[in-house]
Amino acid sequence: MSLVKSKELFSESAFPVTVERVVDRTLIQKELHRHEYFEMLFVESGNLINRFKGEEITMNEGDVLIMKPYVLHFLEDTDDDIPRVAYCCSFLPQIVDFSIQSLEELKASLSPNKYFFKPFLSLAEDGVSAVHLKSTPEQRDKLAQLFSRLREITHDYSERGLAMTRSRFLHLLAFLAEQHDNDPAGNKTVQVDLAVPVSRYLTGLRKTLNYIHDHFEEPLSLEKMAAMSGASETYFCRLFKHETGMTFLNYVNGLRIEKACVLLRDTCDNALDICYQVGFNDYTHFGRQFKKHTSMSPADYRKQTRPVRHVREL
Repeated sequence: MSLVKSKELFSESAFPVTVERVVDRTLIQKELHRHEYFEMLFVESGNLINRFKGEEITMNEGDVLIMKPYVLHFLEDTDDDIPRVAYCCSFLPQIVDFSIQSLEELKASLSPNKYFFKPFLSLAEDGVSAVHLKSTPEQRDKLAQLFSRLREITHDYSERGLAMTRSRFLHLLAFLAEQHDNDPAGNKTVQVDLAVPVSRYLTGLRKTLNYIHDHFEEPLSLEKMAAMSGASETYFCRLFKHETGMTFLNYVNGLRIEKACVLLRDTCDNALDICYQVGFNDYTHFGRQFKKHTSMSPADYRKQTRPVRHVREL
């Protein structure tokens, strides 16, 4: 269950926005994952399924889905043979206004730039993970034009390219805001399980998740992570399971095994050294966890994933 970090996606960290066709994306996730940035999906033609934890949305022609950061989801094709054209716009709010870097700041902001976020202000509400927008055929054609034009320029990092990217992105947000003003009832929110109210600790939980992904090879105690989030250990465990679908320990072990798989495949380091490199301090425990997550031993995994090296005969 991976976390896609902003620095993995945005080549210009001070200019966090990019648009790709869904079929062309390089950071494709085939399982439930979360990311640090907002994601806006638009279906020009065909259909697309977005699966959340315990929920799914089928997107049809003209639909726009805007997801806030850290929401578990993954995209899936429908079974029909209808040709699909869909765009994915990933962004952080500071591309619009550098004083707005989170939903909490957006909700409290007095900046006139807040207007650009009008269609998805409801993402700041407790329990709302995404906003689903519908459009008319005429609006769909206009959106297709806006997404296509933005896609053409987002990888141009020249002075002109950056200026035009921001201009076209603001044009897209302004169009969605006007669409919202004309039909505010057309927006539908996607709710997540509200059994645990997480809003008070959301910022701390995000900070903790980022820390875990950056330092998973180091000792990570439940006590330290709970303190970082601002919650008690018992409540932190409930929040963590609610947000990730996994216990704290299983989540950390999963990250360590993912890294171990990469090292077994791409290096010549022995399994014992890799065990300690990824944060385990007992090889027997490492072996059990590795088999639990991959259904094979480290040695068998290496045999199956390492490329066969052919020795040239003299």
